[in-house]
Amino acid sequence: MKFKGKVGVWVWLLLAGLNIFLLNCLLALPEGDKVSLGIVLFSVLIVDSTCIPAAIKNYVEIDGGKLIQVVGFGRDTIEIHEITEVYRTHNPIASGAMSLDRIMIKGRKREMLISIHEKEQFFSELKRLNPSIFIH
Repeated sequence: MKFKGKVGVWVWLLLAGLNIFLLNCLLALPEGDKVSLGIVLFSVLIVDSTCIPAAIKNYVEIDGGKLIQVVGFGRDTIEIHEITEVYRTHNPIASGAMSLDRIMIKGRKREMLISIHEKEQFFSELKRLNPSIFIH
């Protein structure tokens, strides 16, 4: 079962701001400065090739007893039988969650922050697969 990831407006604003800044840098370059031109173009390539896929390819999947989080080119997995606790949070710590409306998943050995649209359906599916999960 696949759950669509949630992407906050702030992600798109940050991406637009970075691109506007880099475009401004590009327009402000002195003519013939090929080194600076290369640096700015490389920066645009890095920012857009990492941020855009992360915002577009963003989902959580429950498959074969595993919870799989996919954000851009990254993939993180936790075994459902390892999950002990699940709860809503707005924790701003760095994670693959692309929205501040997050779900904390605590396992016996590790934790994972995700951000999805269908939270109640997600909680029901986890509880069905592992009735011992504490959801609050």
